[in-house]
Amino acid sequence: MFVAEHRKLLAAIILFRVANAWFVRTYYSADEFWQSSEVAHNLVYGYGTWEWLPTAQLRGYAHPALFALLYKGLQVLGLDTPWAVAYAPRLLQGVLAAIGDIFLYKLAYMYLDERAAKWALYSQLTSWFSCYTLVRTYSNSIEAIITTMALSYWPWSFQVDRMKEYQYWRQICTALSLAALGVVLRPTNAVIWLFLGLKLLWTTDQKLFLIFHLVLPIGIFALLSMLLIDRIGYGEWTFVPFNFVRFNVLEGKDALYGTHPWYWYFIAGFPEICAASLPFLAFGLVKTSRHELSSMILWAILVYSLGTHKEPRFLLPLLPPCFVYAGQGLKCLQDLLPIKLFRFVIGALVILNGTAVIYFGRYHQCAPLDVMDFLREAVQDEPDAAIDFFLPCHATPFYSHIHRNIPMWFPDCSPEFRDTGSESDRVRVEPLNVAIERYATKKRPMFLVMYSSTETAIGIDRLKSWEYDRQASFFHSQFGMDRDVPDPEKYMAVYRQRRS
Repeated sequence: MFVAEHRKLLAAIILFRVANAWFVRTYYSADEFWQSSEVAHNLVYGYGTWEWLPTAQLRGYAHPALFALLYKGLQVLGLDTPWAVAYAPRLLQGVLAAIGDIFLYKLAYMYLDERAAKWALYSQLTSWFSCYTLVRTYSNSIEAIITTMALSYWPWSFQVDRMKEYQYWRQICTALSLAALGVVLRPTNAVIWLFLGLKLLWTTDQKLFLIFHLVLPIGIFALLSMLLIDRIGYGEWTFVPFNFVRFNVLEGKDALYGTHPWYWYFIAGFPEICAASLPFLAFGLVKTSRHELSSMILWAILVYSLGTHKEPRFLLPLLPPCFVYAGQGLKCLQDLLPIKLFRFVIGALVILNGTAVIYFGRYHQCAPLDVMDFLREAVQDEPDAAIDFFLPCHATPFYSHIHRNIPMWFPDCSPEFRDTGSESDRVRVEPLNVAIERYATKKRPMFLVMYSSTETAIGIDRLKSWEYDRQASFFHSQFGMDRDVPDPEKYMAVYRQRRS
């Protein structure tokens, strides 16, 4: 109903987010592809890989199934061209992000007022991190969207007294259903709903009705759906949330992917995602007496801080609620500041965030997508095409961006080998030795892909002696952000074997 009332606003935001999705062409994290479109491509077309997860079973199939349905639709309609398969998931994610934006407006409208809602929406649309991540096909992105939708229906304590009973229970039912969907798509989303759910249970007078008529039916349906989807995906019964907790918490193997101190989210991760909106968020917190959302945000950050491995995108579901308070802060500033000074402030938001989006969304680490676009065209008319990626594992998309069943290789980085040194680590440290060993028993492929440092380590003269010529090189980065590789990888090169 709310969306129907704001069709023009939604249409404008969809156009913005689709353009946003089209604009962002950089590589942020492997999960964008290797936990979504690569899985979906394998499901629909029957070739490709999903790294080591079919045995570990740490990720559910519910999220990649969304893109599998998209691929299947394209396949049935005969529209699954290589380009469409590569970029349709990103464009779909742009549309979903726009739906999240409109529900952020609804959340802020219901939680505060119309003016705060407009500035909350402004904060999200101008946020560098929202523009950088919400249009990527992460499970964190869809989690943030579903969480925002659920929160917009949540019966906040200050609303309950003026609600009719049927409206109160209808909103709880809708919110819990969306919350359950969020947990199915990404089980760690339960952290947010544990806090709000226990608070609701504590305050409601009809505890038994809430538990037995809403929570249990919705929870059981969500659980059975999750089990069935993963049964179809893995071919056997498994409970992904338990596997995830066992691997990351009980066995502590999340540390294999990087470690951070417990306070990292407070001093780095959270300020990074809020960026220029942080002072307005803080001001908004001071200028309102409504702190249920802020309590939820604090709770979630504290729980997420217990994990050893941390990434800013893990906080993405908390960002739209933060913009609710940023909207309040901007609304109050508008009342306090002279009009010209206030216009300068909101203009500065656009300039600061826009600069970050342009650089990080278009230039920093842009080689992987440029390389895959180049290779996608290069292999289409080559019956003997094969590609070896002498890169750290998962440094590019894979079959979802080639859409042709050809031999492709990248070095293994399964967690069981990370303690002793994986093949991917060897490619980083001694790529020449890996290449010599590999091609002592295997035929050299038509294409080789490598970073600038690997090209230097193997040597251009040796590559020429192997009958390879550089076909193209693509700018990658001006500075490094990986602790394991402090020096920047300036470009990514594509070599092609000479025709015999």
